[in-house]
Parts: sequence; structure tokens; C-alpha cells
Amino acid sequence: MTKRKNSKWKIVIACIVVVLLVVAGSVYFWQNNLSKKSGDETAATDCTLSNSVDTKKSSETDTQSDKDVTESISDFTENPENSDTPMGKHGALSVKKIDSYEAPTIVDQQGNAVQLRAASTHGVHWFPEYVNKDGFQSLRDEWGLNTVRLAIYPREGGYLQGNQELLDNKIAEGVEAAKELGMYVIIDWHVLAYNPNEDLEAAKNFFQKYAERYKDYSNVIFEICNEPTGTLWYDGSGNDIYTYCKEVSQVIRNCGNNSIIICGTNDWSQRVDEVSKKPLKDDGFENIMYSIHFYAATHYDNIKNNVRSAISNGTPVFASEFGCCDASGNGGYDFANADDWMKLLKENNISYACWSLCNKAESASCISSSCSKTSGWKTSDLTEAGVWLMNTSRGFAEVEEGTMSVGVPVESDKSETTDKSGTTDKSEKSNKSEKSDKAQTTSKELSTNGCFATIVIGSEWDDGVTADGVVKNDSSNGISGWTVEFDFEGEISNIWCAKMVSHSGNHYVIEAEDYNKEVGSGEQVTFGFNATKAAGQKVTITNVVVK
Repeated sequence: MTKRKNSKWKIVIACIVVVLLVVAGSVYFWQNNLSKKSGDETAATDCTLSNSVDTKKSSETDTQSDKDVTESISDFTENPENSDTPMGKHGALSVKKIDSYEAPTIVDQQGNAVQLRAASTHGVHWFPEYVNKDGFQSLRDEWGLNTVRLAIYPREGGYLQGNQELLDNKIAEGVEAAKELGMYVIIDWHVLAYNPNEDLEAAKNFFQKYAERYKDYSNVIFEICNEPTGTLWYDGSGNDIYTYCKEVSQVIRNCGNNSIIICGTNDWSQRVDEVSKKPLKDDGFENIMYSIHFYAATHYDNIKNNVRSAISNGTPVFASEFGCCDASGNGGYDFANADDWMKLLKENNISYACWSLCNKAESASCISSSCSKTSGWKTSDLTEAGVWLMNTSRGFAEVEEGTMSVGVPVESDKSETTDKSGTTDKSEKSNKSEKSDKAQTTSKELSTNGCFATIVIGSEWDDGVTADGVVKNDSSNGISGWTVEFDFEGEISNIWCAKMVSHSGNHYVIEAEDYNKEVGSGEQVTFGFNATKAAGQKVTITNVVVK
């Protein structure tokens, strides 16, 4: 009897335990779902993915002057149905004129306007690890991006200088990863600071190979020259940017590939306004766009007005590279101007690509230099520029019908100081002049004609250096012609957007080219140079005078 009673009590106790477990599980389930519903009431709900941001911010945090970032991006992403990916929704893209916009713009297979939102890699041969499917999925699901731009340098140790096999492999990996994720991908022939006709035949071979390979892919876009300099858009010489773009575009079309083509414009892809004088459409080309590049802490209404002029003249524009910092890729941020640029792009359905997806120790990078992760980034892994890009792009995604990226915007920690002084091994020998570690800014000297000049030393390695210069007209009148004098210990090996007048000892005199000698009131022009120096020598630029 005693054994039977003990057995009976054991059964009763077991039942009680089971009931308690069921009740506890139900309470947890309902609390968890109520919490999710509460958060969802403040965010977009017409999505196919779960919220990719954990909302943990308290009201007390909002009142702190030194606000800590307590929100973080989750590591969790889902795989949506193909119909819910960017490509699934939009399909093959084309460039058309529709009633909603003044100039032709990107439309999907239903004829609806589409804004592509992209992160651009840095030079893939320096940072190949960021071309990976998991990283692209983080951009899609957590950053609100639908496109990736692959920066393929022909020079600077890139495709034509010893890294063709690496870059061919990474292009293939990047295109396939984007296709599997339903994203678009830009193959960018990253011409930097030279006339692209210098490598015309190599460019033709490159784009013939990839136009044939991807002619049946709906997600591939070709950018055929990133930032050409040293020549006008069109001057009838047969050695201008127009001629280059026409010949390369013809190669692509001869392969039966009708993908969108993005053409670089003169002066670092800032003079998109000049395209209307000689657009490729006049020669029968379709699905052609023209690039505008800007850096928010350097480029203001003077460059925005180039865009407005281009739009009013019916030129299809693509902002294929921009940053929130200055044009060196370093310096401080101007997020207010970046927001104003975004307003201009949104109003005209201009697509964009932000420089750059890497952890190089410079302001333009989206990933903190201390972070080695190549996907699944947390907020603390990002620079202020990265957080801004994510918030901005998710904001655009959330108002897009059928968006697949939602979440509470993540605020940047303004009290954090990002280390921008170092260099990374992979970019140490980069001479990418407009995006390099800012070593020194010269003093400004106002001249009698109301102009001033600055020259910034950009990247610097053992026996070489790159520098960028700006001449700005602060007077109330336009000028015709300018000369800059300065002292510099290095030996200038090549110069762009200016020509050498004299060099005596450490003293240099340079002057404008014919095509950039006119500088209107409030406008500016840029120039730059590469130089050699003694190994390990620290060089400076001093005594800058503009005349």
C-alpha cells in the first residue's frame, strides 16, 4: 500500500510540474508577441522579413547629452521568397522617360520608377573579402540596399597590373551572390584621374568578356569609366570621353547585351551637365546613364546645379559614387549637406552608390577600422558614415511599396571618436587620390583676384605620394585663368587638371588647362598629382599662393 501511495503522489507531482511549465511557456509567448506588436506599431508592417533591429533604447537614454547607442543590428536574417527580393519585384531594368520625372530614369519591367541604393566596395584587389554572399545579404536585409558596386581598378595594381585572376574570380563571386540574393550589381571599371582612352583596347576586351558572359543576367549593370580626367566630355578630337564611351558601349551592345551602361563624365564625374551637348542617344544608344560623383563636405550647390542643369536638359543621371566626408575621403562629415543631396536624388529618382564598403581607416569607410567582420555587422562595427547610410537607405526602403527592409533607425553615437589616422595593409600603396588618408592640409592664401588654393597630401607610401588641390573663387566676379605656386620636397611625376609651368628646386608653378581656366564666382576647380620621394621621407606642401 505504501508503495502504491508513493507512486500515486509521484504522478500527481509530475502533472503539476507539467501544468506549471505549460503556463510559464504561454506567458512568455504572449509577452514576447505583445512586445513585438508594440514595436511594430511604430514601424512599417507590410514586409516579408522580421524586424532586423533589436529596439532597446529607453526614454532615459534619449535625455542624456552623451547618448549611448543601445540599439544593435541583429545577426538574424531570413530568406524571402524570390518574388520579395529586389529583382523579384522589379526584374530587368531600363532607362525610360516617364511622366513623374523631368529626365529619363531607371524603371522596372512594369514601367515603374526604381531607385537603386548601393554600397560601393573599395578597390576589390585591396579588399576582396567584402565581396561575399553573407555580406551582401546583410546589406540587403539590414541596410535597406538593393545593389552592390564592385570597384575594379584597371591600374593602381589592379586588373591590368597583376591582379586579373583575383578580380575575375571576385567578379564572378559577386555577380552570382547578388543574383542568388535577388540584388543588382554594378561592374565598375574604376578609371581614376586619367583619360580612359589610354586603356581603350583593354577596356573593350574587358567589357566584351563580361557583356557576353552576363548578357542573359537581369541584374548586371556596367559602369565603363569611373572618374576620367584630363579631357572634355566632347571636343571632336576622337580622344574625348564621349568617343571612349561610344566605342565601349558599342562593344557591349554588339554582344547582344542591353544592360544599363553608366558613363563617367569629365572633372572627376562632376560635369554631368555637359553631356547634353553630345549625348549617346543621338547615335542610337539606349539604356545609357551618366555619372555624378560628390562628397558632401566638399561639394555644395555648384555641383548640385550641374545635376539640376543635366536633369532639365533630359540627361539620365546616376550618382554612382558619393561620400559624407570631404573629397579626400577623409576629414569631417557634413551630414546636413549629405541629407540635402539625398533630397535632390530622391526628388529626381536618381540612384546612388556610397563609397566605401571596407574598414580602411578613413572617414569615407562604412566599417570601423577596428572591425574585421565581413558580414553581420553590429552598430558598434560601423563608422558614423556607415550608420548614416544604413538609416538613410532603410528610410527610403520603408516608404517603397512592398519593401523588404524595415526596422527602427539606428542612431550613431556622436560621442564616439573614430580612428581615422591609421592605414591598413591592404590599402597602403593605394594612390586613389580623392579617397586616401589625409596627411596634411596646406594653409590658404587669398590672392588679389579673390581666389584661394589648398593642396592636401592624400595617400603616402615608402617612395611615393598623391596630392589633391582645389582652387576656389570667393570673389564676386568670374576669373579666366589661374596659377598656383607652392613648395614641395617630392618630385612630381604626373599631374592632372593642370599643367606644369616651372620647377626649380622645391618650388613648383602650375597653371590651369584650357578646359578649366574659367572659374565662376563661388565655384571651384580641382587638380592633383602623383610624386616620388626618398624612401621613408616625410614630405610637406607649404607656401601655397594662387594668382
